[in-house]
Order: sequence, then C-alpha cells, then structure tokens
Amino acid sequence: MRALAIVLLLLMGNLSPAQSYYDIANEKTGNISFTQVELIGMWTVVKVMVGNRELTPTAKWFKYESTGKITGGNGNIQNLNGAYTFDRENKTLVQSNKNEVDSYGAFNVSFSDDGKYMAWQRMEDGMEVNVLLEKASDKPSAPWDLIVGGWTMSKAELLDPETKQVQKTLDLERNRYFFMWDRAYRKFNAAGEQVETGVWHIGGHSNEVWTINNADNTKTIWQVEFSKKENHMTWTKEDENGLLKVYFEKVANND
Repeated sequence: MRALAIVLLLLMGNLSPAQSYYDIANEKTGNISFTQVELIGMWTVVKVMVGNRELTPTAKWFKYESTGKITGGNGNIQNLNGAYTFDRENKTLVQSNKNEVDSYGAFNVSFSDDGKYMAWQRMEDGMEVNVLLEKASDKPSAPWDLIVGGWTMSKAELLDPETKQVQKTLDLERNRYFFMWDRAYRKFNAAGEQVETGVWHIGGHSNEVWTINNADNTKTIWQVEFSKKENHMTWTKEDENGLLKVYFEKVANND
C-alpha cells in the first residue's frame, strides 16, 4: 500500500546512484546548502507512527553528510546509499532513491531545543506519518548482530504471566548454541555432542527470534533481550504452564 511508503523508505534496499550526490540534489532543489549543523551526523529511529499504528523498525539509523550524501541501515546491515536535500529555511527534507526523489515529497522537520531529537511529519494517502529520531554517535546494534556467536544456557525459570514473579526454577541441561551469520544454528549438549541443527530469524520490527529445527521443521518463537554489556541474553515465551524464561551467557572466543 502506498500509505506504508515510509516503512519502505526506512527499509529500502541497496541504492547505487549513478550521478554524484551534488548533481541529484542540485537538479531537484537549485543548490540548497547542505551545511546544516542540526541535521549532519548519525540519527537513530526511535518511533514510527503511520496513522495510529506503530511501525518502528529495529535498530534503524541514518547518517547525513555535509556533501548531501545519506547512508542508512538496520544495525550492521547497510541498506541505504543515496542523497538528500534539506531546506533550512522551510525545514523540509527530501531523500532520494536511485536518483528518484520520494514521490510523497518532503517531510516537515523539527528539532528539539537541545538538538538531541528530530521529528519528521507528512501526509501519505490521507494518513499522518510521524517519525521520531535521536542523535547518536554510533550505529545501533540490532538483535541479529548481537546473537551471532556461542551461547550457553545458564538457568531457566517459570514466571507468573501477570506478575512476572518467579514460581520455580527449572532443572536445565547446560546446552550450548552457536548462531552463525548465515542464519544457521547448531545446538550441543553438555557433553559437546551436536543434538540439533536449524535456522534462526529475527524480524525487522520486533525482538522475536525464531528457531526452525531441520529435523522436523518445528518453529519456536521467543522474545529475546540482551544485557547492556551484551554478554547475557534471555529468551521468554508463554505456554500452558506459564511464562518460561531462559538465561544464556556469551561464550568467550577462546572457550
């Protein structure tokens, strides 16, 4: 649907403009200056609202350069390489995709007084689109970046779904998972024997991790969270017994 153009913009594929960024911008705007202290730099997307629906992409970032070049992506995956024009006086922003300016036109842009936040707004097919971004120094880490590597299961708990209080601690074999960059995974028991293989997936708009077993194509969906130091991970899912929470520890490279 055209109304979801902002989502497509945020998740757009590889862009390879044949013209220079200056050429694209100058054709569309007539030499508008790019030296805007408010806009230049790295921004991460905090929230996207299309009408009353939240469609915030995971770990989305944009980097604006003074030359009119824009790059962007999700976590360590770069999927935008194009051009932008920013009209400082009118506070409007247009971004280009493969030399084609966004057909919905410019976003109205505003900044917080401290310059930490930027907001985009425009109408698309009668629906109001609002995007909130935050100034950043680095690209955000996405769950699919953090999960790659080895993880050992350390404990498991059964929680009350409403209160989130621990009802009991479960007996757990310290299985080890290895999640590979190509979306394959392997599972080993405590003795080091491989007991399962499959594929994993994390969606672009959620923190759900899917594991699909190669043996019988069983798909299991968990909510995944990482600690601030990124060396601990938890998986949670609800079943008939309650809310199951499994804790993992990152395997050191020399383990």
